[in-house]
Amino acid sequence: MSPGRKPVLADITHRPQGRTSTPSSPLSSATCSVPGDENRSPARSLLEIFAAVNNKKRSLKLTSTDYSDISPQPQTSPRSKSALLPSATNALSLDNKPIQISRTHQPTFNLVSLTTRQQIYGRRRNIPVYLPTRSYMKDFNSRSNDVYTFVSWDGTTLVPPFSCAYNNVANEARNLAVGDEDGSVHIVDTKADESHPAKTLTIAAHKNAIFDLCWSKDDKRIITASGDKTAKLHDVETQRCIGTFSGHNGTLKSVSMKHCDDNIFATSARDGAVLIWDIRCSITTTPEGETIHRPANKLQNVHSGVRASPMKRTKQGDGPPLDGSNTASAVQYMVHNEHIVASTGTQDGSVKYWDVRKHGSHFKVENPTPLQTSTYVPTTKRSHGLVSMALSPDGSALYAVSSDNHVYMYNATNLGSPIRRFSGENFSCSSYYIKISVSPDGDYVATGSSKDLYVWEVNRPEEQPLVFEGPEKEVSGVDWAKDIGNGTQLSACSDDATVRTWKPAVYC
Repeated sequence: MSPGRKPVLADITHRPQGRTSTPSSPLSSATCSVPGDENRSPARSLLEIFAAVNNKKRSLKLTSTDYSDISPQPQTSPRSKSALLPSATNALSLDNKPIQISRTHQPTFNLVSLTTRQQIYGRRRNIPVYLPTRSYMKDFNSRSNDVYTFVSWDGTTLVPPFSCAYNNVANEARNLAVGDEDGSVHIVDTKADESHPAKTLTIAAHKNAIFDLCWSKDDKRIITASGDKTAKLHDVETQRCIGTFSGHNGTLKSVSMKHCDDNIFATSARDGAVLIWDIRCSITTTPEGETIHRPANKLQNVHSGVRASPMKRTKQGDGPPLDGSNTASAVQYMVHNEHIVASTGTQDGSVKYWDVRKHGSHFKVENPTPLQTSTYVPTTKRSHGLVSMALSPDGSALYAVSSDNHVYMYNATNLGSPIRRFSGENFSCSSYYIKISVSPDGDYVATGSSKDLYVWEVNRPEEQPLVFEGPEKEVSGVDWAKDIGNGTQLSACSDDATVRTWKPAVYC
């Protein structure tokens, strides 16, 4: 451990109410719960069903009788993987045909396969029944080995992380890139214990804070958005900057890569503009050898109008708060139409769609008209802005976090009023640095808050969120691991200078 470095925190628990100390152990056995949900009965038999299905190589289709036969198994300790396996003497009945399961069979715990949208059904009076996996989310743990801290370049202080993003392919999508206040990118292998800090890769990306970052589809490059008003493209293998993108007049807040083309991406900033970049063109080289890119297209003043309620604080490189500023807080390339980018603002509380073929600098329109605009439904007398947004993996739903302490879900193909709204008893969004992320199956949405990490089940908006405690200060950057073969995990950045990862208890 480096001198002056803050000790790694002990095992944590995540519960929705209170903070009572619990004895630490090599593995945290605490569970996540919600108010009014004290009796936990995980449907462990789902693992048995999927194990049997994998052996028989047939689709899972439960009858009303089968559904009624699924009863919760006695809770087992998450410390033993074998405890989750069915007994060798027990048989599982599918379509009235007994199937023997060998104890040597090791069913892979796969949260994604358990939660893939509308693929797990029961049948009750010929009506599809969604089998929730909320109980498995409650078993997510964060151990002491899952807490990461980063030290400043001079080795004297811990640096707060602001953004994080999992890679797409390599290492079972368990490489986590973290952008911090000093402008560094740290790449952590969250799959291997004791890999940090010895095996953590650090890239000196900017001289100012990094507020957002994303990976290319092949994991060879990372794009960063910084408070120094530039975005940069980095080669992960050589750890070198291979392109600087200059054109904004304010701090960059968000970056989004085009889904079908790694050469094109969009950024949004506090100057109220959304810029489109193409890494193949608009290139100049400085005498020092630095490659500078100019924007391929520029949309100005994408959000303006109603004054939003001011936020509480700022961060290094972001300057003083601009009350009523025209900030474009987030940008997102859409899946259903590759020419459309979505943007959110800190003023008007709406999502706007822009067709880059019809809007932009080449039309010389100072205040362009969006292709579509969502309907803003204020929950208070004061207007509120949208802080960040995320797209579901299939591109059908768009989620946005609002400073009115709600998360809104929109139909991505036809903007209008929100189709669902999520909130929590203690959920609070008090700054424009809080991020949101959707699970790789599209069934859960996670977001930071003034304190703690909140997770909602998309199909059950009326339920209270799962609350993962541990961070002592505001939680900003959030992301889910994208791998679909070995379950999933999620990580979050906090102003207490830590990054925490939560994993299924079966893997802890």
